[in-house]
Amino acid sequence: MSFATGLYSTNFKAEAVALQTGAAHIEHSPLSSNNVVFFSDAKSVLQALDTARDKELNDLSSALTSLCRAHTVVLQWVPSHCNILGNEAADTLAKEGTTKDQNDRSTTFKEAKTIIKAKQHKKWLQQHPHYNKNDAFHLLTRSEQVLIFRLRTGHNQMNHHLFTKFRIGQSDQCPCQTGSMTTEHLLQTCPLHDGLRSQIWAEATTVQGKLYGSLDDLQRTATFTRRTGVSI
Repeated sequence: MSFATGLYSTNFKAEAVALQTGAAHIEHSPLSSNNVVFFSDAKSVLQALDTARDKELNDLSSALTSLCRAHTVVLQWVPSHCNILGNEAADTLAKEGTTKDQNDRSTTFKEAKTIIKAKQHKKWLQQHPHYNKNDAFHLLTRSEQVLIFRLRTGHNQMNHHLFTKFRIGQSDQCPCQTGSMTTEHLLQTCPLHDGLRSQIWAEATTVQGKLYGSLDDLQRTATFTRRTGVSI
Protein backbone atom coordinates (compact mmCIF):
# COMPACT_ATOMS: atom_id res chain seq x y z
CA MET A 1 0.00 0.00 0.00
CA SER A 2 1.14 3.53 -0.78
CA PHE A 3 -0.81 6.71 -0.08
CA ALA A 4 -0.44 10.42 0.61
CA THR A 5 -0.43 11.68 4.21
CA GLY A 6 -0.97 15.40 3.60
CA LEU A 7 0.71 18.50 2.27
CA TYR A 8 2.23 19.31 5.65
CA SER A 9 3.12 16.10 7.44
CA THR A 10 5.87 15.15 9.85
CA ASN A 11 7.59 11.76 9.70
CA PHE A 12 5.92 10.94 13.02
CA LYS A 13 2.46 11.65 11.63
CA ALA A 14 3.15 9.76 8.39
CA GLU A 15 4.30 6.66 10.29
CA ALA A 16 1.25 6.83 12.58
CA VAL A 17 -1.15 7.19 9.65
CA ALA A 18 0.55 4.25 7.91
CA LEU A 19 0.00 1.98 10.92
CA GLN A 20 -3.58 3.22 11.33
CA THR A 21 -4.40 2.60 7.67
CA GLY A 22 -2.78 -0.82 7.82
CA ALA A 23 -4.83 -1.78 10.88
CA ALA A 24 -8.08 -0.66 9.23
CA HIS A 25 -7.21 -2.54 6.03
CA ILE A 26 -6.51 -5.79 7.86
CA GLU A 27 -9.64 -5.51 10.02
CA HIS A 28 -11.88 -5.32 6.98
CA SER A 29 -9.98 -7.80 4.82
CA PRO A 30 -11.55 -11.28 4.48
CA LEU A 31 -8.08 -12.70 3.87
CA SER A 32 -6.50 -11.51 7.10
CA SER A 33 -4.97 -13.94 9.59
CA ASN A 34 -5.91 -14.12 13.25
CA ASN A 35 -2.31 -13.33 14.14
CA VAL A 36 -1.03 -9.94 12.96
CA VAL A 37 2.47 -8.49 13.32
CA PHE A 38 3.27 -4.91 12.33
CA PHE A 39 6.95 -4.35 11.61
CA SER A 40 7.88 -0.68 11.89
CA ASP A 41 11.11 1.31 12.07
CA ALA A 42 9.22 4.25 13.64
CA LYS A 43 10.54 3.80 17.18
CA SER A 44 9.19 7.18 18.32
CA VAL A 45 5.63 6.19 17.35
CA LEU A 46 5.87 2.80 19.05
CA GLN A 47 7.27 4.38 22.22
CA ALA A 48 4.54 7.01 22.21
CA LEU A 49 1.91 4.27 21.92
CA ASP A 50 3.48 2.48 24.86
CA THR A 51 3.18 5.53 27.11
CA ALA A 52 -0.28 6.47 25.77
CA ARG A 53 0.36 10.17 26.45
CA ASP A 54 0.31 11.56 22.92
CA LYS A 55 -3.20 12.66 21.92
CA GLU A 56 -2.11 12.72 18.27
CA LEU A 57 -2.18 8.93 18.38
CA ASN A 58 -5.80 8.61 19.53
CA ASP A 59 -6.98 7.53 16.06
CA LEU A 60 -4.17 4.99 15.76
CA SER A 61 -4.88 3.64 19.25
CA SER A 62 -8.56 3.27 18.39
CA ALA A 63 -7.75 1.45 15.13
CA LEU A 64 -5.42 -0.99 16.91
CA THR A 65 -7.90 -1.54 19.74
CA SER A 66 -10.62 -2.34 17.22
CA LEU A 67 -8.32 -4.75 15.39
CA CYS A 68 -7.43 -6.52 18.65
CA ARG A 69 -11.06 -7.56 19.19
CA ALA A 70 -10.71 -10.33 16.62
CA HIS A 71 -6.95 -10.59 16.16
CA THR A 72 -3.80 -11.10 18.17
CA VAL A 73 -1.71 -8.04 17.33
CA VAL A 74 2.02 -7.46 17.87
CA LEU A 75 3.94 -4.27 17.13
CA GLN A 76 7.59 -5.05 16.38
CA TRP A 77 10.31 -2.44 15.92
CA VAL A 78 12.96 -3.09 13.25
CA PRO A 79 16.05 -0.95 12.56
CA SER A 80 15.95 1.20 9.43
CA HIS A 81 18.45 1.21 6.57
CA CYS A 82 19.91 -2.18 7.47
CA ASN A 83 19.03 -3.94 4.21
CA ILE A 84 16.07 -5.78 5.75
CA LEU A 85 14.15 -6.86 2.65
CA GLY A 86 10.62 -6.09 3.82
CA ASN A 87 11.60 -2.77 5.38
CA GLU A 88 13.40 -1.64 2.23
CA ALA A 89 10.24 -2.44 0.25
CA ALA A 90 8.21 -0.37 2.72
CA ASP A 91 10.62 2.55 2.29
CA THR A 92 10.15 2.35 -1.47
CA LEU A 93 6.37 2.50 -1.07
CA ALA A 94 6.72 5.43 1.34
CA LYS A 95 8.73 7.36 -1.25
CA GLU A 96 6.03 6.63 -3.83
CA GLY A 97 3.51 8.17 -1.45
CA THR A 98 5.38 11.48 -1.48
CA THR A 99 4.84 11.75 -5.25
CA LYS A 100 1.05 11.46 -4.97
CA ASP A 101 -1.32 14.43 -4.72
CA GLN A 102 -1.16 15.67 -1.15
CA ASN A 103 -4.43 16.83 0.40
CA ASP A 104 -4.26 19.83 2.71
CA ARG A 105 -5.14 18.01 5.93
CA SER A 106 -5.43 19.72 9.30
CA THR A 107 -2.17 20.18 11.18
CA THR A 108 -1.76 20.28 14.93
CA PHE A 109 0.29 22.95 16.70
CA LYS A 110 2.90 20.33 17.59
CA GLU A 111 3.22 19.23 13.95
CA ALA A 112 3.44 22.83 12.73
CA LYS A 113 6.17 23.52 15.29
CA THR A 114 8.13 20.45 14.17
CA ILE A 115 7.82 21.36 10.47
CA ILE A 116 8.85 24.99 11.04
CA LYS A 117 11.81 23.94 13.18
CA ALA A 118 12.99 21.46 10.51
CA LYS A 119 12.69 24.05 7.73
CA GLN A 120 14.57 26.65 9.76
CA HIS A 121 17.30 24.14 10.57
CA LYS A 122 17.66 23.25 6.88
CA LYS A 123 17.83 26.95 5.99
CA TRP A 124 20.46 27.56 8.67
CA LEU A 125 22.62 24.70 7.38
CA GLN A 126 22.41 26.14 3.84
CA GLN A 127 23.52 29.52 5.18
CA HIS A 128 26.37 27.94 7.15
CA PRO A 129 27.98 25.45 4.74
CA HIS A 130 31.07 25.12 6.94
CA TYR A 131 29.10 23.93 9.98
CA ASN A 132 30.49 20.75 11.49
CA LYS A 133 29.02 19.28 14.67
CA ASN A 134 32.49 17.89 15.44
CA ASP A 135 34.05 21.33 14.97
CA ALA A 136 37.28 21.71 16.97
CA PHE A 137 35.94 25.16 17.85
CA HIS A 138 34.12 23.54 20.78
CA LEU A 139 37.44 22.38 22.26
CA LEU A 140 38.92 25.88 22.44
CA THR A 141 39.01 28.06 25.53
CA ARG A 142 36.25 30.63 25.85
CA SER A 143 38.52 33.51 24.83
CA GLU A 144 39.77 31.56 21.80
CA GLN A 145 36.19 30.75 20.78
CA VAL A 146 35.21 34.43 20.88
CA LEU A 147 38.19 35.37 18.74
CA ILE A 148 37.65 32.61 16.15
CA PHE A 149 33.92 33.34 16.02
CA ARG A 150 34.57 37.00 15.25
CA LEU A 151 37.07 36.09 12.55
CA ARG A 152 34.67 33.59 10.97
CA THR A 153 31.64 35.85 10.90
CA GLY A 154 33.48 39.07 10.08
CA HIS A 155 31.57 40.78 12.88
CA ASN A 156 34.54 42.30 14.62
CA GLN A 157 36.43 45.52 15.29
CA MET A 158 38.49 45.55 12.11
CA ASN A 159 38.15 48.48 9.73
CA HIS A 160 36.16 46.66 7.04
CA HIS A 161 33.29 45.77 9.37
CA LEU A 162 33.29 49.06 11.29
CA PHE A 163 33.31 51.21 8.16
CA THR A 164 30.96 49.23 5.89
CA LYS A 165 28.38 48.51 8.61
CA PHE A 166 28.55 51.57 10.85
CA ARG A 167 30.54 54.16 8.89
CA ILE A 168 33.06 54.33 11.70
CA GLY A 169 36.49 55.52 10.55
CA GLN A 170 37.73 57.01 7.30
CA SER A 171 37.69 53.82 5.21
CA ASP A 172 37.74 50.04 5.35
CA GLN A 173 41.43 49.96 4.47
CA CYS A 174 44.03 48.15 6.55
CA PRO A 175 46.81 50.35 8.03
CA CYS A 176 49.16 48.68 5.53
CA GLN A 177 47.17 50.42 2.76
CA THR A 178 47.29 47.35 0.51
CA GLY A 179 43.69 46.18 0.92
CA SER A 180 40.49 46.10 2.88
CA MET A 181 41.02 45.06 6.49
CA THR A 182 39.13 41.76 6.48
CA THR A 183 39.74 38.42 8.15
CA GLU A 184 41.28 36.98 4.99
CA HIS A 185 43.54 39.99 4.54
CA LEU A 186 44.81 39.79 8.12
CA LEU A 187 45.41 36.04 8.07
CA GLN A 188 46.75 35.70 4.54
CA THR A 189 48.23 38.77 2.93
CA CYS A 190 48.80 41.76 5.22
CA PRO A 191 52.50 42.66 4.78
CA LEU A 192 52.68 44.11 8.28
CA HIS A 193 52.53 40.59 9.68
CA ASP A 194 54.50 38.57 7.12
CA GLY A 195 57.22 37.67 9.62
CA LEU A 196 54.83 36.53 12.31
CA ARG A 197 52.76 34.62 9.74
CA SER A 198 55.85 32.67 8.66
CA GLN A 199 56.64 31.81 12.28
CA ILE A 200 53.15 30.51 13.01
CA TRP A 201 52.62 28.67 9.72
CA ALA A 202 55.79 27.16 8.27
CA GLU A 203 53.80 25.91 5.28
CA ALA A 204 51.17 27.68 3.20
CA THR A 205 47.72 27.25 4.79
CA THR A 206 44.39 28.32 3.33
CA VAL A 207 42.12 30.69 5.20
CA GLN A 208 39.61 27.82 5.28
CA GLY A 209 42.10 25.66 7.14
CA LYS A 210 42.97 28.44 9.55
CA LEU A 211 39.34 29.09 10.46
CA TYR A 212 37.75 25.62 10.18
CA GLY A 213 40.64 23.20 10.52
CA SER A 214 41.84 21.03 13.39
CA LEU A 215 42.24 22.13 16.99
CA ASP A 216 45.90 22.90 16.31
CA ASP A 217 44.94 25.00 13.26
CA LEU A 218 42.47 27.07 15.27
CA GLN A 219 44.89 27.56 18.15
CA ARG A 220 47.57 28.74 15.73
CA THR A 221 45.10 31.25 14.28
CA ALA A 222 44.19 32.51 17.75
CA THR A 223 47.86 32.85 18.69
CA PHE A 224 48.69 34.68 15.47
CA THR A 225 45.81 37.11 15.84
CA ARG A 226 46.66 37.95 19.43
CA ARG A 227 50.32 38.53 18.61
CA THR A 228 49.45 40.94 15.80
CA GLY A 229 47.97 43.27 18.39
CA VAL A 230 44.95 43.89 16.15
CA SER A 231 41.69 44.48 18.03
CA ILE A 232 39.22 41.77 17.04
